[in-house]
Amino acid sequence: MARKKVLSEPALRDWAAVNEALRDIRECRHALIEMGVEKDRRIDSIKDEYAKNALPIQNRIKRLEGEVKEYVDAHRAELSGKSRTLTFGVVGYRISSKLMLATSKAAEAIATLKAMGRTELIKTTETLDREALKKQPQSVLEQVGAYIKVTDEFYYDVEDTASMT
Repeated sequence: MARKKVLSEPALRDWAAVNEALRDIRECRHALIEMGVEKDRRIDSIKDEYAKNALPIQNRIKRLEGEVKEYVDAHRAELSGKSRTLTFGVVGYRISSKLMLATSKAAEAIATLKAMGRTELIKTTETLDREALKKQPQSVLEQVGAYIKVTDEFYYDVEDTASMT
């Protein structure tokens, strides 16, 4: 059986209907903005309530952490190795290391590493600048295997009555 292309009539019959559809779009956008404002108000209210209710609990946690650390520091000799397992968790000490280098010295460190031939210690990121490449002549685009696709795309703007006054 051969396929047949189904042709459908446009939902809008004339320019007045198109104008009415644009008015509806504008009203829907206004409704979404109002809903967004109400959503933000509710979120802010919940955040304020959380901050108010969470603060005493957060302060209690900090105080208890300090007390636990103080006790463990005083009884470090009683640890088996570097830690001690208790019913509700583990306390102890672990070795941590952190590279210290002033931000102002980073460029100097990079130059020194390059001079030493240790470029594997330097992160480099290469990305294609599509906007700059788009402005190049066709011959350059062909050499890299690129081309510019041009389309005629539909758009619409909705006039806001506030901006019309």
